[in-house]
Amino acid sequence: MKRRFLPRVPSHARRPRLGAALVCASLWLAGCATPQATRFHTLMSPIDAARAEGAARPSRGPAWELLPIGIPAQVDRPQMVVQLADGTLAVVEQERWIAPLADEMQAAVAERLTQVLGVRESSDRSRRERWRVRIDVQRLDSALGRSARLEADWRVRSNEEPRRALRCRTSHQQPVAPGYAGLAAGHRAAVAELAETIAASLRALDAGQSPGCAPPSS
Repeated sequence: MKRRFLPRVPSHARRPRLGAALVCASLWLAGCATPQATRFHTLMSPIDAARAEGAARPSRGPAWELLPIGIPAQVDRPQMVVQLADGTLAVVEQERWIAPLADEMQAAVAERLTQVLGVRESSDRSRRERWRVRIDVQRLDSALGRSARLEADWRVRSNEEPRRALRCRTSHQQPVAPGYAGLAAGHRAAVAELAETIAASLRALDAGQSPGCAPPSS
């Protein structure tokens, strides 16, 4: 019986098939790779139980109201917007704020004002005098691994006597640890410092003083 031999495929003809197989294998592995998990960050600072209890107690402190906070359109998005070493900006899809940035900042500032002043935001419209606080953020810079910077115009004004008012622009910069969690922590510290600055000025105005605009000394 004669043996049948299949025609031999030249080596140059086998190379395209091998390349196609490798491409298919790479695509299959990429499709099976686990997508990077999204991480969420907050501007709300953790508080201990003693501080929370103290903030909840009734106080004779000034009645205050925090108006909606303005945020620059460039950073008013769910994702973190970070400044890279070459000065360009990057929107990081997997690193996000847990709530809209304006809401996060509103809650964080209100909470810190409550802690410092010892009285919660006033909802009693019958009170004769109430201090209105308005904040418009001008810059919110996030330099990854370097610093978190917050610059804001803000105003404290009496609803009873509009001339009893203070208008300021302050800048608050914090060094940050490497990584996005460190960046979020830096922004929390900057927001807390802004709120402390406003609280000190509000107290002074309520006492009939004429405060300046400098951040409180640490």
